[in-house]
Amino acid sequence: MKIYTRGGDHGETSLIGGGKVSKEDDRLWAYGTIDEFNSFLGLARSKVKDHRLKEVLLNIQRELFHVGAELASIGTDKYKIYINEDNVSYIENTIDALYKDLPKINSFIIPGGTEESGALDVARTLARKSERYIVKLKEDYDVNEYLLKYINRLSDLLYTMARIVDYKDILQKSKEKIDIGANLKELDWKKADYIIKQCIKKAEEISVPMVIYVCDQAGNPISMVRMRESLLASLDIARDKAYTAVALKMRTDKLKELSQPTGELYGINNLKKIIAFGGGVPISVDGKVIGAVGVSGGTVKEDIIVAEYGVKAFREVVSYGTE
Repeated sequence: MKIYTRGGDHGETSLIGGGKVSKEDDRLWAYGTIDEFNSFLGLARSKVKDHRLKEVLLNIQRELFHVGAELASIGTDKYKIYINEDNVSYIENTIDALYKDLPKINSFIIPGGTEESGALDVARTLARKSERYIVKLKEDYDVNEYLLKYINRLSDLLYTMARIVDYKDILQKSKEKIDIGANLKELDWKKADYIIKQCIKKAEEISVPMVIYVCDQAGNPISMVRMRESLLASLDIARDKAYTAVALKMRTDKLKELSQPTGELYGINNLKKIIAFGGGVPISVDGKVIGAVGVSGGTVKEDIIVAEYGVKAFREVVSYGTE
C-alpha cells in the first residue's frame, strides 16, 4: 500500500463521517493544530528526563488521537464524543499532584530556562492555539464542552510541568554549588573534578575519548583524566593547552591568528609548552583567571566544544551561587 493516495491533490479531504471538505475548513484547522500540538509534545517528551512526566506526556499524546477523531467527525452523521469528564479530572488531578512540589510563583516566567522546559512551553502555546480553533468551531457546530475544558487544562498542565523542570534545575545547581565548595574564586580539586566531569559528559555525548587537564592560576596541575581509548599524545597536549590558556589568560584558539607572521605574538608558539590551536580555555570568576582547562583527543573543533562546555557549566554554578 502506497503512503500517498492523491486524494487531496485538489485541496480537499474527507472527514471521518464521510463527505469531502476544503482543507481550509475550520474542522481541518482544529484537528490539524491538534496534530501539530501532538508532534511537539513528542519532541518535548524526548527531551524530558523525569520518568513520571514522560509517562503523563505519553498518555496525553495517546488521548490526542481521540481528540483529533472527535474534531474530524463534528458536523457529520458519525459524530462521536471521546473526551469526557474523566479525562478532564485526570488532567486536573495531575496538575494538583505536581503543583504541590512547586514554590509560589509571583511573576511571569521567561521561557527557556532549560531545553526541557522550553519545549514544554512551546507545546503549551500550541495547546492554546488548538483551543482557539475549537472555540471558533462553536460558531457553527455543537462542540463537546469537555473537549474544550480538556484542551484548556492541558495548557495549564504543561505550564506546571515546565516550572517543575525549571525548579529541579535550580535545585540541582544549588546542590552543585554546595558540592564544589563555598570559595568559588579559588580553584581546588573539587571544582576541577566538577569541570572534568562536565567535560567527560560532553565528550561521551559526541563519542570522542579525550584527555582533560585542569591547572590552577600558576599553571600547576590540579587534576587530569584520560578517558579510555584516548590518544597517549593527548596527555602532553592537554596539559600544554591548559598551561597556555592560564599563562596568557586567553583561549588557545584565539592564539592561532596572533602567532601568525602578521600577528602581534608571531613566533610565540615556538616557546616550550605554548599551544596555538583550540582546546585550552581559561577559567575565570568575576574577571579574574583562577585556572584553565585543556582538552585533547578529537579534532580542534571537538576539543573546543568539550572545553567550553566544562567551563560554561562551572560558570553557571558560580553565577547561581553569587546572584
